[in-house]
Amino acid sequence: MKAGTEDIASDLRRRILSLELPPGSVLSRSDLTARYGISSTPLRDALLALRDEGLVQIMPQSRTMVSRIDLAHARQIHVLRSAMEIEASRRVAAADLPGVAEELAALIRIQQDQVSRGDMAAFSRLDLAFHEALFRAAGLMVVHQVIRRESIHIDRLRALHLTQDEKARQILDDHAAILTAIMSRDPELAAQAMQGHLSQSILLGARLTSERPDYFTPESH
Repeated sequence: MKAGTEDIASDLRRRILSLELPPGSVLSRSDLTARYGISSTPLRDALLALRDEGLVQIMPQSRTMVSRIDLAHARQIHVLRSAMEIEASRRVAAADLPGVAEELAALIRIQQDQVSRGDMAAFSRLDLAFHEALFRAAGLMVVHQVIRRESIHIDRLRALHLTQDEKARQILDDHAAILTAIMSRDPELAAQAMQGHLSQSILLGARLTSERPDYFTPESH
């Protein structure tokens, strides 16, 4: 991509995954070029990159819109993600890895602080950092990168779930349970804690689809 395009794509990606740019919303190219202070060419390249990731749909000579959440896709990737994150948790709990528990505990503390501040965007980034730390400690970063590339629908489903009052507290409790199991060096308890943690947003998929049908593909309803 040309100079500047990657930054534009990164910011648009962040805004889409956080639901700042909601599923189904139309992207005005004139508004975006004004916002980023760029010409149409780097914006076009950024939108093409996001299209390749499945985040936007480009209708030639018509409009560009944020793709809707595909619940079926999210459920399939959830199968892969659950299996790998459970394995990562089991590996970390079984090993005596210096500094890992301290890193996870620090992330939980910062998450708690962001909840008190009401900064859910920062909270969500820390949530991803917590899981990335587990993959790194387990030596599964290649797997993590594959999962991240395919998680656009899960990420937005989780962001939608975060608008529910109870979700942030549940995440904190789940992370604490995973950390406790790791500190106890109990692989099966860590696996169970992770399995329960990952199931919440997917289990609520039908309810979230009913509450915000405009955010989901027709096949999700």
